[in-house]
Amino acid sequence: MWFGLEVADKLGSVIGAVCGVLGLGLSGYGLLRVRDAAPPVAAGAVSVTNSITDTMTSQSILQAGTIGGAVTAGDGNVVGDHNLVAGPGGIVAGPGAHVVLSLLNSPAEPLPPPAVDLCVGRDTQVAEIVTGWNAGQSVVLTGGPGIGKSTVLGRAVTDPAIVASFGARRFVVSCDGAESASAVVDKMALVLGVAPGDHLRNRVLAFVREAPCVLILDNFETPADSDPGGAIELVAQLRAGVANQSAMGIGYRGGGAPAGLAGMAEAVLGPLPPAAAAEVFIEVAGDRHRGDPTVDQLVADLDGVPLAITLLATLARAETGLGTLVSAWRTKCTDLLAHAARPDRTSSLPVSIELSWDRLSPDARTALSLAALLPDGWPNDRSDLYLADELAAGVIELGSRGLLYIDHLRQRCLAPIRRHVAAHHPPEPTALRQLTGRVWALIELTGRVGGSDGAHALKTVLPEFTNITDVVQAALPHDPDLAPIVPDLLMFQRFTGLGDDQLVRSALASDLEPRVRADIAFNAGSLYVTRGKNSRARELFNQTLLLYRSLGSVLGEANCLHGLGDLEFRESNTTRARELFERSLPLYGRVGDVLGEANCLRRLGDLDFRESNHISARNLFKRTLPLYRRVGDALGEADCLRDLGGLEFVESNNIRARELFEDALTLYRSIGSVLGEANCLRRLGAVEFSEANNVRAQELFRNALLLYRRVGDALGEASCLRRLGGLELLESRNDCARDYFEQALLLYNRVDSMLGEANCLRGLGELEFREKNIVRARDLFDRTLLLYRRIEDRQSQAVIHAWLARLNTGTLQVEHRNKMNSLIQELGLSKSVATLNRIAGG
Repeated sequence: MWFGLEVADKLGSVIGAVCGVLGLGLSGYGLLRVRDAAPPVAAGAVSVTNSITDTMTSQSILQAGTIGGAVTAGDGNVVGDHNLVAGPGGIVAGPGAHVVLSLLNSPAEPLPPPAVDLCVGRDTQVAEIVTGWNAGQSVVLTGGPGIGKSTVLGRAVTDPAIVASFGARRFVVSCDGAESASAVVDKMALVLGVAPGDHLRNRVLAFVREAPCVLILDNFETPADSDPGGAIELVAQLRAGVANQSAMGIGYRGGGAPAGLAGMAEAVLGPLPPAAAAEVFIEVAGDRHRGDPTVDQLVADLDGVPLAITLLATLARAETGLGTLVSAWRTKCTDLLAHAARPDRTSSLPVSIELSWDRLSPDARTALSLAALLPDGWPNDRSDLYLADELAAGVIELGSRGLLYIDHLRQRCLAPIRRHVAAHHPPEPTALRQLTGRVWALIELTGRVGGSDGAHALKTVLPEFTNITDVVQAALPHDPDLAPIVPDLLMFQRFTGLGDDQLVRSALASDLEPRVRADIAFNAGSLYVTRGKNSRARELFNQTLLLYRSLGSVLGEANCLHGLGDLEFRESNTTRARELFERSLPLYGRVGDVLGEANCLRRLGDLDFRESNHISARNLFKRTLPLYRRVGDALGEADCLRDLGGLEFVESNNIRARELFEDALTLYRSIGSVLGEANCLRRLGAVEFSEANNVRAQELFRNALLLYRRVGDALGEASCLRRLGGLELLESRNDCARDYFEQALLLYNRVDSMLGEANCLRGLGELEFREKNIVRARDLFDRTLLLYRRIEDRQSQAVIHAWLARLNTGTLQVEHRNKMNSLIQELGLSKSVATLNRIAGG
């Protein structure tokens, strides 16, 4: 098990002490039990008289000098006037006792290294250590708390290749609790079976040197911190003059080996990979949990720290499911990971972390308390992005102690350490204010996304966004001045797709000024629209509309009406959408908001485009474009170019459509709009598809799909899936096509998009027609036609009438063909006549 090495060593210490004392007692049986004031002294013994009364019999303990006071002696040496506390097998010289102590020193058998039952995901590190030892190379294995150093060293020392090379001369010594080099020597003597007595260090060194061996000093940070000079000197003495075939292994809690261990190979142990972490959990918790997706969720929260995984998995042994454990972990975090009545570093993650905390300097403690608020840490060598310069030395100390981990060019705390420190050692208010001040500077950059330098702002803020939101959530209850910057963060989330809605929840749960609350709620509604959570968005827009009206904010009222119109547009409720846009337009005019006016006009153009009123749509787009340019709104300009490209595309002007889409794409990328980029890639894919460039079309659709998923835009994701289904249908891969269409249909239904639902049903109808399921195809097209009529998409109605003309006979066939021809005339679809007639079968 993960904690087998250290626990076994402690048990071994106790057992070794008892056995050693008993062995010495039996071999030096010349001890006398005395009941008078002047007993005879056995040959080869030293007589000691205590000044107080009563008599007790000692066991074999080496005694030198005179004891001047009450004495309790244990399994060690008693010298001079020192008083010692009795250990296992110890003695007490009571009042008035005359005790004779034997001088005989009989060695005990060395303790074998303990077996390690579970070591997953560390094969490479174990192999490297084994190879080094067999070549006579000593190794320092470093890493943070609970990362599995003892386990890896224990597995390596019991490797068959090491057993074959060194036989019984494989020794593991835990330095836990050994605050000096001399205390390490005492622990080594017990493990090696070297009897206590004079010149103990010399005899221990002689034992190590007499034949090839592997010697592990685990938890070496204890003596290295308390007695650095003595600890390094001891290692040098152990390595000096040993046979070339001997080697050492040093287990050291830190980010690198301590100074002075020159000539030793160094290996740093990091977190377990996700698959190995999950396997450790299953091995400990039980195979019944294999395949449970909750396992991956839990081990992800534990950030690959083996001790944390093992302790949490132990709690899961008695659980049939993991739901309760997840709730407990979310509530208690690392406090849940403390087992045993008297927990130590092997049975309690909090104890293990606190051992490191206790050794930190004040600067390092401050730096760690702030780092615990930053899930993604900071770029390497850039702690100044978040921390004051005077904490730089503290950051270096944290790295040297293994409390910061370098992960993909960033330095951060692993999650269990971060959670524990955040819960038990929060930063002082002064330090927290310094951190939030630096975060504020990053937040201000988020407001630039969507502007001319948005791409630069996006590049800077993107890797820091999780840190920013976590710090804001932690600071909001104490610093309400942060609240006005939250709308910019929510807008950044809308553009990039980063984060969840936890920031919204935290902000709206805070005590806010009414105007600030309204601004946050409105931007939260806009975020929910993008994420396809229409009901929540509508609820927030309606609440905020009333709040803005009570505050007398005409601009706020206009924005809410526009937001509600956007919702209706996405749900294909064109009449209601038009009404809301037309209500908001004069309000923008009243307050002189040119940008709001432009947004309304463009949306009205989108409605005309959807209803196949291309001339009106083009006029509105052309009217809107100069307004965006006048106010310098690059996002609106890009949206307008994209919409104009859409018009050219449906009118089969592919060359001009491609030019407009590519111009818009360049703008979207320059301002950092991921959603806009996705929209353009999807439309460019449609152009390629129409020109039978299927490979390129598929590439563009898939690239757009990734971006839509990144920003959480379910509507865009559904549109890409539907387009990919169309490609599969064209390639006669019917099963793949059906799968794409059905995935898209679920998403369209989720966001209440009638247009998307109709387009999907149309694709499924074509699929059924291809498979000669005529009745099923006709039913799907009938349903599709009803939806297109509801949203007044007349161009699509013409296509469906063509299909129904083909699938029906007699009067119905004639009726659908006539309606198709009528729509061709009304909409000026002369370029589509041949295609529609081909569909209709005539």
